[in-house]
Amino acid sequence: PLPVAARLMDIQSEMGELVKEYLKGSDYGTSDFILHEDFKLELGDVLYSTLSLACELNIDAKEELIKVINKYQARIDKKKTMGSEAED
Repeated sequence: PLPVAARLMDIQSEMGELVKEYLKGSDYGTSDFILHEDFKLELGDVLYSTLSLACELNIDAKEELIKVINKYQARIDKKKTMGSEAED
């Protein structure tokens, strides 16, 4: 078990590594992104860290994901966009 703050910092750290791989795969934003194995591995690290936080807090990640998918689908159906800024 880790404190929630430590789990959150781990997620932030992994996100930073994912962004770094994106920058490398896009020549620091100067070309189209090319998906590569290191990017996929870092994305896996982000997912693992996020799921570890959910587990630590006894959150059913699958249930929450389904809720969010339904929320976005409702936005798309109603507003033709996923963005929350389009909500009335």
